[in-house]
Amino acid sequence: MPREPITIVEMDYEGCALAFGVGACTAALGGSVVRKCFNTFATCKAKAAFSPVMKTLRFADPRANLPKGETIFPALSSVSEYAATVNIAGTDASSGSLGRRATVAVELLDFPYHDRLTDPYQAERISGAAQIDEAGYDPATRGTFFGKLRARWPYYTGRPLRVLQGFVDGGALSGVVTRNYVLTDWAGPDDAGRVKLEASDLLDLIGNDRALAPKPSSGVLVAAITSTDAALTLSPAGIGAAEYPAAGRACIGGSEIVSYTRAGDVVTLTGRGVAKTVAASHAAGDTFQQVLWFDGVRIDDAVEILCGFGNVPSSAIPKAAEWSPEVSRWMPQILLRTNICQPTGVAKLIGELTVLGFSLFPDVTGSKLVLKVNRPPDGDTVYDLSDRNNIKAISSEDQNSTRLTEVVFFSVQLDPTKSATDASNYARGIGTYDFEAKSARAYGDTRARKIFCRWFNDGADGEIVVLSKRLLNRFRLAPVRYRIRLDAKDTAIGLADVAMITSAALQDEVGRGVAVPVQIVGRSEPVPGHEIELIAQAYAFTGRYGYATENTRPTYAASSAAQRARGFYACDSTTLKMSNGDEPYRAI
Repeated sequence: MPREPITIVEMDYEGCALAFGVGACTAALGGSVVRKCFNTFATCKAKAAFSPVMKTLRFADPRANLPKGETIFPALSSVSEYAATVNIAGTDASSGSLGRRATVAVELLDFPYHDRLTDPYQAERISGAAQIDEAGYDPATRGTFFGKLRARWPYYTGRPLRVLQGFVDGGALSGVVTRNYVLTDWAGPDDAGRVKLEASDLLDLIGNDRALAPKPSSGVLVAAITSTDAALTLSPAGIGAAEYPAAGRACIGGSEIVSYTRAGDVVTLTGRGVAKTVAASHAAGDTFQQVLWFDGVRIDDAVEILCGFGNVPSSAIPKAAEWSPEVSRWMPQILLRTNICQPTGVAKLIGELTVLGFSLFPDVTGSKLVLKVNRPPDGDTVYDLSDRNNIKAISSEDQNSTRLTEVVFFSVQLDPTKSATDASNYARGIGTYDFEAKSARAYGDTRARKIFCRWFNDGADGEIVVLSKRLLNRFRLAPVRYRIRLDAKDTAIGLADVAMITSAALQDEVGRGVAVPVQIVGRSEPVPGHEIELIAQAYAFTGRYGYATENTRPTYAASSAAQRARGFYACDSTTLKMSNGDEPYRAI
């Protein structure tokens, strides 16, 4: 049989490693327990002993040549995937701060099932040994596969779902590409037996409706305190150890930040009116909300902390291997100082941070989150795309609505307990302007963007000026968005990658074809395994960039090509060229 393409959907669900009434499982039939569990948490009869183990269900379209060696249910009807987009360093105010999530919609057809794979006590259901409320029965005659699964496993949200695309060759899978998602919705089975599953990429775990930072605190003051009291007690009893660390910061009544230490439910106030708030009297029953406090924290550390509030798996955060080297090289000077006083959506908080010069987006094939600084190529592959070699179709469109002539950047919050998007709650507002673009001979208008930054509470004016100038440099002209269709040999190109486009569709003022550097902001596969479609925008870094080098580095003329590519050398102050006539380096 020839090699044939195949799509397989895998869904992980949580089962129990124990056997009913054996060993650590204390469950037993009798009283209110009239039937054995189905080894899921929802049906567990001794939840304190539940021992989680991940199990996988696999589905493919009905076919004669399913892969051998695995149980694969031929119930898959359709798979529709929608690729993610990335908002490069939060520069596009018209897009979501973290871009658009990659999603997948799966339709399956329900069927009668004997439960042999999904119920460890299937034989006992038939004999009657698994229940005391009725005689034995045949599971194959009761309900359907998905109907029973949904009832036994209602806690599906956030669980892994994978789409595998490859080939069946002689009963074996080959050339498999796996894309990783998390389940978000389940509909059905309906009266026609259709089941619809929806899943999203890893960033769904930090969605504003799913993850809050800091977590909401339940503690309240047992009794009123004055503006000078140095201690208080929390209610209800035991809430201190349950929800609060031994020391930290909290916000009382939504208006005063305090520093504290804690023993049980008794709190010692080591600082009153912290972070520019005012020490005040508070009534019994006022909230004691834990504050998320950053003091000189790097970008990679902050993003890791925030992702933790969304229960993003540690395996999906390649901090040591990827994030920290990226931040250490390109933005180690940016240190964050802020107090988050109320539970706030994690996606919102990370979105605020991306404006400082980085992007966070999912790699669905690598099952990880990528943190990439807005920077020149630094050892990265720059892909060459041309009419001659790989472009099958190309179009472009000006994005005039995102053009900018000025940026106003607000920093240094006056009161962290008040609005983070109110200009009157900030001590500084730095404006950066493009007067040429505003002039009558150019656009003759004003296109302003206001950025409210609660994360720079020590000023960071130098960083703000640089960030504002980068935004204006990128958006002073109407940004051009390109749609490019390529064949399957270019599937290595991913989100935030850089490419050089050469096409007859791109011309200069005299009609010559030009090479345009772009960055990929969207990627999809209209014909999976055969075609890819890229959405790209003009790349901000079009000059020659280097990195400060050691003092022992040879002169430019004596340096190797590799040293010149990664180094930074001073040009002639008169000619503004390198010693051999090369173009000079630029600073960012």
